Order: sequence, then structure tokens, then C-alpha cells
Amino acid sequence: MAATNADDSICAITAAMTGGTGLDHFSLTHPRRFYDVGIAEEHAVTFAAGLSANGKTPVCAIYSTFVQRVYDQLIHDAAIQKLPLIMALDRCGLVPGDGITHQGIYDCSYLSTIPGIEIYSPETYDEMKQSFATCFEAPKLAIIRYPKGAQQQYDRSGFNLCGRVLLSGL
Repeated sequence: MAATNADDSICAITAAMTGGTGLDHFSLTHPRRFYDVGIAEEHAVTFAAGLSANGKTPVCAIYSTFVQRVYDQLIHDAAIQKLPLIMALDRCGLVPGDGITHQGIYDCSYLSTIPGIEIYSPETYDEMKQSFATCFEAPKLAIIRYPKGAQQQYDRSGFNLCGRVLLSGL
């Protein structure tokens, strides 16, 4: 993300998920703006809200399945305070190979109840970049949810059911 290099206010927080959330490169290139708080998701969000209250632009990256732990912090420490905070939710949807505890299938249902939150669910890397750019340009409480191993290009031609093509013309 080009914005992260140009804007020193952007920082990244994770809870022991640096590699899994794709923050390896950021952690190496911007070590003074990267925070791994260990297995403490609740602290990660409260810390991100504190950074936001002090003029930073925090991106808090956590696996979808563990975001249920931070519901209260999102409401009380971010939404009620009207603080901008970007939550990057990795492993949204079904996650083959990660076991039953890592399936990101509930986040939309409970996060959509938080006042003022915007939820993005980009389909491609280009849409994900646009989602982040939108949130950086107009700071808000936002969720950007993406699957594990997302594809750069999304080819819909393979959608078929019983020999019929679905979603043709999209």
C-alpha cells in the first residue's frame, strides 16, 4: 500500500498473527509503526482506539474468528467515541485446512450491529486496495474482511452447477 509509506500516522496492530495477516513486510519496513500485542485481541483493539484518539490511523489485523473477542471494545472504545479504526479481518468465510476454530463465518452477523460501522468485503486484491484507500481518505470505523489466500484476479467463468453456468454476464 503506497499510502502506508507516505503517511507516518498509519500504524498496524495485530495479536500474534503477523505472518497470517500478511503484516510481515510492514513489520520489517515500518518497525516503529508496527505492534504485535501477543494473544490479546481485546488489548489490540483498545490500543488501536487509543492510537486513533491521539491522531494515528490504526489498522488492526486479526483473524475473523477471533474478532468475537473484541466486540465490546469495538462498541465502547471505538464506535461510541466515534474514533476511526480499520479492522482488517483475515480468514473470512470458510477456511479449508485451518480447523473448526478458524472458520470466519459469524463476523458479519454481529459486527453489523455496531453503530456507524462500515463493512467491506472485497472480492479481489484491487477491490481490497480500493477499500483501504477509501478508509484512509475518509477515516471511519470500518471492517475490511477478506478470505485466506485471496486471488489477485477473480475468474467467474468456473461457476457452474449441474452443467449450467451461474452468474453469466457478470
